[in-house]
Amino acid sequence: MNLEKELKFFYVSISVYNFATSLVQLFVPLFLFGKGFSISLILFFYALVQIGRLAALPVSAYLSSLYGAKKMISTAFVLQIIAFYFLGQVNSLSGYFYISALVYGSVWAFLWLPYLVHVSKISSNENRGKIIGKINIYSTIASSFGPFLGGVAIAGFGFSSTFALAILLTIPAIYILLLTPEASKIRKINYSLVSIRKIYLDIIANGFYNLQNFTNSIFWVIFIFLIVPEYKTIGSMQTAALLVSIIGFYFIGVWTDKFNRIKMLAIGSVLNSIAGLSRVLVSSFSGVFLINIISTSTNTLEAIPWNVKLQEHMDQDARTEYMAIFEIGGTIITLIGLLILAILFSSMPVKESLVLGLIIASVSGLFVNFVRK
Repeated sequence: MNLEKELKFFYVSISVYNFATSLVQLFVPLFLFGKGFSISLILFFYALVQIGRLAALPVSAYLSSLYGAKKMISTAFVLQIIAFYFLGQVNSLSGYFYISALVYGSVWAFLWLPYLVHVSKISSNENRGKIIGKINIYSTIASSFGPFLGGVAIAGFGFSSTFALAILLTIPAIYILLLTPEASKIRKINYSLVSIRKIYLDIIANGFYNLQNFTNSIFWVIFIFLIVPEYKTIGSMQTAALLVSIIGFYFIGVWTDKFNRIKMLAIGSVLNSIAGLSRVLVSSFSGVFLINIISTSTNTLEAIPWNVKLQEHMDQDARTEYMAIFEIGGTIITLIGLLILAILFSSMPVKESLVLGLIIASVSGLFVNFVRK
């Protein structure tokens, strides 16, 4: 297998997919908020996403072992198209609300698990930080203009047309991904190859890492919208933040390979939590703009060593089985967290819910340091 060629096509496919989804990904909580859903119901939507993810994970792991990781990633792209279609039909607490959330969750199961398995197979532990850094650079370059263009499209044509555009742009990613041969060795899955007792700290770290990401994506964009109620402006701010963060991707990847990964992760998670906490203090466009750039950059400082450390552990166990147990356990923790927050915020005013939610999201990120050495 030509690893250089595989990496090139993989970079392009993931970049195209990320660009397509970036048109609407940022705005999904605002789409629901604009339909009249409360913060509690939006949290419930993302709890349903976790249920869909949880149900699909064993299937994803089983099929990844039988047919290979890349075929499952391409399946995730197809499911993303279906999720966008159903999401665009949501107007009330109807069947579309439930179906779109559950299918949306299955995308995570069929994407994230085989994605990490595939990356671990086409990279070595010694240069993995650099490779992940490059993936992030190319993906972010491709998707950095997505929020701006998505904001313009939503403002000009509405959410339905923007969802349709995202669907059309996802299709080429499927074709590009499957241009090269499958890297996975086909075999039957065997969960006895991985001990939960050995990896339980990784599972805890994953659960809170996901909880941080999901809650941030919900609370922060709505918080911004209350200060700057314009889709184009919000999209522009996110585009600016992503472009600035690109500068750090390569260097963070190199530092992650060069220095102690646990210490790099600790530094990144603490700085990311501090940046997250500072969000609740902003009340103007300039404040939101600045802290959005800072928090996007600190999120990268946390994410790269986290992913590299995770894949280091994958090398020590059966990859697919490890990822299945790791993801199932982490998804259960995230699901419980989102349901607790949905209940907690059911009778709380919007502004107070957003402030408390951002604080909880920031603190959740510190638990990523539970990951085993």
